[in-house]
Amino acid sequence: MSTEPIPAEQTEKAEDAVSPLVSIVVLAYNHLDYTRQCIESIYRYTSHIDFELITINNGSSDGTEEYFNSLPNKKKISFQENIGVCKAFNYGFRIAEGKYTMNVSNDVVVTAHWLDNLLICLESDPKIGMVVPICDASCNYQQINLPFQTMEEMQQVAERYNVSNPDLWEERLKMTVYAAIFRTEIQKALGGFDEDFNPGCYDDDAICFSIRRMGYKTILAKDTFVHHFGSHTFNAEYTKDEKLAVRNKRLFFGKFGVDAYVAGLIDFNVLNVLDYSCKSGVNILGIGGSFGTTVLQLKNACKSYGCKDVGLYYLSEQSSNMTELKTICNECVQGSADDVQTCFGSRQYDYIVVESDSTTLRNKEGLFTILYGLLKSGGQLVCTAANPDVLYEIMGIHYCLGAAFNKQINNYYYLSFTKPE
Repeated sequence: MSTEPIPAEQTEKAEDAVSPLVSIVVLAYNHLDYTRQCIESIYRYTSHIDFELITINNGSSDGTEEYFNSLPNKKKISFQENIGVCKAFNYGFRIAEGKYTMNVSNDVVVTAHWLDNLLICLESDPKIGMVVPICDASCNYQQINLPFQTMEEMQQVAERYNVSNPDLWEERLKMTVYAAIFRTEIQKALGGFDEDFNPGCYDDDAICFSIRRMGYKTILAKDTFVHHFGSHTFNAEYTKDEKLAVRNKRLFFGKFGVDAYVAGLIDFNVLNVLDYSCKSGVNILGIGGSFGTTVLQLKNACKSYGCKDVGLYYLSEQSSNMTELKTICNECVQGSADDVQTCFGSRQYDYIVVESDSTTLRNKEGLFTILYGLLKSGGQLVCTAANPDVLYEIMGIHYCLGAAFNKQINNYYYLSFTKPE
């Protein structure tokens, strides 16, 4: 078929039929060798879970349609030509009957315990709307390099790696969704992927932002590895339309008022200049004009070290960032750094991250004195110094306060101080 309605016998459910737990939608556009590995791995490592497989041939010309027709699954969709990733996946999403819906690109090979782990994560909190596993070829800080040379070795390494661990579940603002599991009620409410971004590009960002703005969390499950050959299918779209990324970037900004690339940046220098230990009741305070991506990753880092009950708070200098901050923070307030005592002086913090440009802080001594007072004993503060003069000023202030100089990286730019026990 091309884009005609799907035949009724493929979409209507018998009255006595029971809905599966998961609907797995696999989309393929050529690359039959990858597709075979993908499908075979799903049947091999998911057979113990109640799932329905929905296959979509998106205009392939290499025997993909014939291969899909040979499979035992009942729900098959085939297009005579490539209609784009977003539209094609949505055809599968519309006929998904599982409690959860999962999209899988045909250049993904799944592994032992993959879906078990993703379900454990998704079912751990009703406020989790989407979960994505890590892989070995991705952007958005979702890549991990495991040691293997062959696909057989990959499966052996992955089986040892894929042990469910809630400490490795990271809340993210946005992710690439080469494989992602959603609550079906959410993907139905959204209508699947936003087809305005068809054939793709920034559609991943859009669905993440939409889910968070509905009040749900989007989680990267770093306890679950799948192999990703690396967007071989979609690269053809970039070749056909070189302006696709620029056009969809503008479209995304028009819809969400956010530069998706900037919103997703994590400043790992901040994370690397701090020390971590296992504790409970951790509070993090951020001050600045970011979307909170770095302090959110600090929260994730604390969790990975075994910290429990991590609270995240942010004083934003930018009104345009508040929508995203509200989706990840326990509390966020718009104001200037001078408002910190009024807005967040009711508790003490284990970590304070000053993301503000150090040259714009009007009263450094007053601000850092207040922040030092808000630190718990053993708490850490990280800030930046734009030049040597600011560096010496900030270090002098903390010396007078009795703070211990902790670390300095990237020449003089990133500094951290500790409040002695």
